[in-house]
Amino acid sequence: MAKYILKRVLFLLVTLWIVVTATFFLMQILPGTPYNNPHLSASAIAQLDQTYGLDKPVMVQYFDYLVNLLHGDMGTSFQYQNQSVTMLIGQRLPVSAQLGLQALVVGILLGLWFGAVSAKNQNNKVDGFLGIISTLGISVPSFILAIVLLYVFGYNLGWLPVSGWGDSFSETILPTLALAVGPAATTTRFVRSEMIDVLHSDYIQLARAKGLNGTQLIRKHAYRNSMIPILTLIGPMVANLLTGSTLVENIFSIPGIGQQFVSSIPTKDYPVIMGTTIVYAAMLMVCILITDILTAIVDPRVRLK
Repeated sequence: MAKYILKRVLFLLVTLWIVVTATFFLMQILPGTPYNNPHLSASAIAQLDQTYGLDKPVMVQYFDYLVNLLHGDMGTSFQYQNQSVTMLIGQRLPVSAQLGLQALVVGILLGLWFGAVSAKNQNNKVDGFLGIISTLGISVPSFILAIVLLYVFGYNLGWLPVSGWGDSFSETILPTLALAVGPAATTTRFVRSEMIDVLHSDYIQLARAKGLNGTQLIRKHAYRNSMIPILTLIGPMVANLLTGSTLVENIFSIPGIGQQFVSSIPTKDYPVIMGTTIVYAAMLMVCILITDILTAIVDPRVRLK
């Protein structure tokens, strides 16, 4: 098991280095400069370039960035003067992590429930209705759902706050639901498919013959054997949550790293863009690593391969 984990960690580090390298050089070919003040003179721009190290050759900048990154230094923001990127991300990361975790938990729990209900009512009206809902949940982007939820439950009905974060739990409900619909829909479809196969297996038929009812079969047997495919879904679902949260955070004015990432693009705040991309990639890779480890624990055949 230790050898399997070490191998996965090495793959993670190599992948993270590729992400850092690709993002750094993509920043170099972006048009424009981070200096949006038209009144800056050429000498002032040269002074700023020297301050931020932009006057050095690109390869020197790249190796300097790698060295600083290994020491935990992601540079200084151009947009927020004298503010380190590490500190800016550290202030906003807990907000994004809370939002993503809430959405993931709510989505998986709803998906497990709806998937079981759909499998239990295979090919009837309930199954058809849940199939339509899950298809819509997968097809409609989270930011579109966020706008609809904001308009219906925020502006029209006035049941929930339309923006903000931290003053009350009610402020987290709409953005959490907007992000949770996708994972819930995906989980529903996978649980339904796996559970239908499980419910028609021989040992389930034997358990039914012994007198177990449908609820007992699902709770004691079907859920457990349907969970392995769900573990493999956690990584992609986290990726969707991370990419979707950037726009959802802006829609609900949530002070997370997604909002910071979007606001840094028009200002060409290269260090913030780099730092946020690295954090997103690292979070995704760690989630995939945890998923791989859990899958290997549940199914030993994985680590044997």
